[in-house]
Amino acid sequence: MAEIVLGVLLAVALAAAAFLAARYALLKRSLRQADRELGEIVGHLEDNRIVRLPAPDADLEALLGTVNRALAGIRAQAAACARHEAELKAQVEHVSHDLRTPLTSIRGYLALVDDAALDAEAREALGTVRRKAASLERLVAQFYELSRLQGDDVPLELGPVDVGRMLRESVAEQYRLLADRGLDVRLDVPEHAVLARANGEAVERVLANLLHNAGKYAKTALEVSMAGEGAGAEGAGGRVAVEFSNDAEGLSESALSRLFQPFFMADASRAQEGSGLGLAIARHLLERMGGSIEASLERREGACWLVLRIELPAA
Repeated sequence: MAEIVLGVLLAVALAAAAFLAARYALLKRSLRQADRELGEIVGHLEDNRIVRLPAPDADLEALLGTVNRALAGIRAQAAACARHEAELKAQVEHVSHDLRTPLTSIRGYLALVDDAALDAEAREALGTVRRKAASLERLVAQFYELSRLQGDDVPLELGPVDVGRMLRESVAEQYRLLADRGLDVRLDVPEHAVLARANGEAVERVLANLLHNAGKYAKTALEVSMAGEGAGAEGAGGRVAVEFSNDAEGLSESALSRLFQPFFMADASRAQEGSGLGLAIARHLLERMGGSIEASLERREGACWLVLRIELPAA
């Protein structure tokens, strides 16, 4: 009799163990599937999906219910941020338009002033007002442009662009600014075509912004060179890279990560007129074209040099 009871108990124990093992395997499979679904949902929050549990379990269903409520909250916050960004963009456009209209009138009236009828002191003051008005007009235009770029609604048509030719032309156009600063400019650009897949107007703007930045803040020298796989021959694959190097005074490593933030200006350059938007605009334009920009500091002959390296996909 005892053997029969023991056999029954053993059979019950084995059946319970088998049930628990099957249940454990089923729950593990359900968790793996839920984890895969959650990963897909996180990557595509806009799909408005929820995580489901294939096998019923009260505790896990409660957990996934909390996860789904968190996802709903994240989607609501994302929608609110998108609405706020759209509203802010519209406000920036309105403010920019409202500022540009009177600024245009102010510059027009300033142009009508007869300098010959003024004494030297008045002419100097008028020149200062004209420069400040022009600077403010550029600031408003740059602020509006940056807002449009951040809004992701500026399409850029990409195609083959000869970056080498554009770089030589950009340096020539900025030569007066560079010469007035007394800079020793060294240009190392191949004579043959160096093609990148980019947008010509955007590349021109990026180069102008970087040269203008160096022209204002370089101490004694500016070096511009091309590197990368695309610099060797026309149509070479890989990346086209351009480096802008200038000696910089008072620039620290901690400031590098902030160089491309809107309105950031290094302490050493605050005496210069500027908006701190040029590098931010350059970064956004490069990213739109599949490119990038990085900043680093180097020690050369006891001086600190800022190196800005931009890269674009080669055509």
